[in-house]
Amino acid sequence: MNLPSHRSLLRPMLFTQRKRIKLFSLLATTAVAAAIFAFVQFKHREANAQRAINRAAFYQRVVKKQANVTGSPLAKVVAIDSGEPVEGTIIGMTLIGPDGGDGGFYCFVTQESGLAPLHRPLTPGQYQYHLEPDPDSRFAVTEWRRNQPYIIVASDGTTTVPTLQLEVATGG
Repeated sequence: MNLPSHRSLLRPMLFTQRKRIKLFSLLATTAVAAAIFAFVQFKHREANAQRAINRAAFYQRVVKKQANVTGSPLAKVVAIDSGEPVEGTIIGMTLIGPDGGDGGFYCFVTQESGLAPLHRPLTPGQYQYHLEPDPDSRFAVTEWRRNQPYIIVASDGTTTVPTLQLEVATGG
């Protein structure tokens, strides 16, 4: 009668134990990856919430600061879908230098007519704009893009009062 050797009896057990270790390692790696993914998603949501808070605080600070300013018209902001004037939109302006570089940043807020008063002197030149609507409105932040008008400030400080179109938020 041939009895199997001790080694041949242990081999299937070792193989099974190796498989268990590999399976455990795979499950542990998956669990760690899932935990890292959940943590990253949490941090991303937390950062987005903080950005929204910062955006709202910035909006409130600028609008409050410019509540009673006066001046000649700088630019007009209208809704892209209706053409109606939009009150309370911050027009952020960046002076584009002769070399294409950034020459400064300024903020102006639209009034009920959609016009933003030019309440401070500006360096003559062309400015790209960034429209920051009320965070609680139906409108979306709107960036200047090629083929959009610049805000041109003449040497006497006047502008051509361009009409800038404010985009509607997705689902708005």
